[in-house]
Amino acid sequence: IRRAKYYSILLDCTPDVSHQEQLSVVLRYVNITDKEVEIKEHFIKFEIVHDTTGKGLSETIMLILDQLGIKISDCRGQGYDNGANMRGIYQGVQANILRVNPKALYVPCGSHNLNLLLGDIAKSSTQALHFFGVLQKIYTIFAASTSRWDVLKKHVEKITPKPLSETRWECRFDSVKAIRFQVRQFRNALIEIGNNASDNKLKIEILSIVRFCL
Repeated sequence: IRRAKYYSILLDCTPDVSHQEQLSVVLRYVNITDKEVEIKEHFIKFEIVHDTTGKGLSETIMLILDQLGIKISDCRGQGYDNGANMRGIYQGVQANILRVNPKALYVPCGSHNLNLLLGDIAKSSTQALHFFGVLQKIYTIFAASTSRWDVLKKHVEKITPKPLSETRWECRFDSVKAIRFQVRQFRNALIEIGNNASDNKLKIEILSIVRFCL
């Protein structure tokens, strides 16, 4: 990366299984040392962060770059999602780095833009809201106890249901796929749970799903 000199910063944050916020740092650069010019991306590290504000994240990335001996003045691009802490024009990561290096052009993530667009479109449709609401109810019913999950596994042998992702719209495909190709099996599993349930509220909820959705 130092030989290439100029680079772009790619960042994203996500909580791990221990609920600690992990910052992934990737640097993108043009490799001109080989025979063919090639764009490359190098994963640098995961960094546990406690301050996820634009100021906190920008200070973290600049510290990491300094430790690696990579000059922030050689940065020519920034690529993040559209979270306010990233894209904010005054206090976002991109704004803080631009103040240090005005040549570090910020380009928002196109996939994240599309993800937000799809989410907003779906929320404008009552049918879509109802559809995904039912999918989440189905998952919640089975995931509520190990005994219910055992009933599910008895009827559904291939793809198990997935919870709906609130942040990754495309991940909802897996939630839909599990039920789309195993409707009858899911229906039979729900009926068995409903027949053995002592909770009248649960019985009514399952009956509603079976009658009107499956």
